[in-house]
This record gives sequence, structure tokens and C-alpha cells, in this order.
Amino acid sequence: MIAWIVFYYLIGAIPFGYLAGRIRGIDLRQQGSRNIGATNAWRVLGWKWGLSVFILDFLKGFIPVFGALNWLPFLTGDAGGWDFNVLVVLSCFAVILGHTYTCFLGFRGGKGVATTAGVLFALNPVVACVALASWLVVMGISGIVSLASLVAAVVMIAAGWWIYPLCQDGDVSPQILYVAFFTVVGALVILKHRSNIARLLNGTEHSFYSKKSK
Repeated sequence: MIAWIVFYYLIGAIPFGYLAGRIRGIDLRQQGSRNIGATNAWRVLGWKWGLSVFILDFLKGFIPVFGALNWLPFLTGDAGGWDFNVLVVLSCFAVILGHTYTCFLGFRGGKGVATTAGVLFALNPVVACVALASWLVVMGISGIVSLASLVAAVVMIAAGWWIYPLCQDGDVSPQILYVAFFTVVGALVILKHRSNIARLLNGTEHSFYSKKSK
């Protein structure tokens, strides 16, 4: 199990944003918001590079988790039991933690939005679509990526609590693991956006609709 989790962490730890910047001769950690995520790559490197970073960060969340959902039943022998669900949730955590705290850059990584989105679409497309819809609405109204991401994180937590049962037939259900997962990951996304929250409160956060945040 440990080797499996480490492997998943290392997949998530691949810093595609940093590598894209280096290809262009730029260190994203020293430019813009100094983040290696897709949003900063978009602003500093241009939309083509930013979109490419987003897709790669999304896929490094989606593909490993999709694989875990299909491979782990053969390893655990029970697709609905505690062993299976514990490994799935730990795999999801490992990929996201790899992105947000990559060992390749001194444990400083992205804010986790694109990779978390990839994990969500592999794990539960319903929760993913609800969170995406909230992101699109807020982004369409405000033009502020960080605000849309924060709202989507909160919506993801709420959707997880709504969809997954905590108990089943009078016993604690393994599905409670997913409720915990959505809650902790949502909190992590919010934590990683604390500098953005400060700028939102000060009215200085960047909006794609204007040079100065609304």
C-alpha cells in the first residue's frame, strides 16, 4: 500500500507549470502570482501555455484515479469494502498533495484546482459537474478565477455531504471516507488561496474583465 501511495504522490508532484515556464526561460515562482498553476501560467506565458498546463494538471488527477477505480478491485477483491475505499481515497489524496506540495520544488506547488478537478471527474462526475457549474457562474459574473475556485471548493464540500451516506443499514458506511475527502480537500484548496482571499477583501484581486480587479 505504501508503495502505491508514494507512486501516486509522485505522479501528482510532476510540476507541469514550472516545466512549461522553464521551456520558455521563465521561472513562474518569480513571476506574476509566483504560483506554478495554470492561472499564473496563463497570465505570464500566454493562454496556449496556460491551457496546456491546465490540461496536464487535470489529467494527472484524472488518469491515476480512474485507473485506481478500475485496478484496485482486483487487488483488494472487494469493490465496495473498506479496503477498496480506503485505497481509493488515499490515492486521491496522494495525487492532490503531490501537486500542492511537490517534492521536486521544495514542497511548494500549485493551488490544486486543476488536479482536484481531474480527481473529481474520475471519482464522482456528479459532484464534479456541480462544482464546475458553480465555478462557471462565478467566473462569468466576476471574471476572478480565485473567487470562482473558492466558491467551487465550498460547493464541492456541500455536494459531497449531500450525495454520500454517512451510515448504511445502521452501520457506518465506507462512503463516509468520501465525505471526509471532499471536506479536507475543499479546506486545502481554500487554505492555498489565503493570499487571494486577502486580495479579494482588499479589492485588489485580478479580474480577467479589467486590468484592475473589481
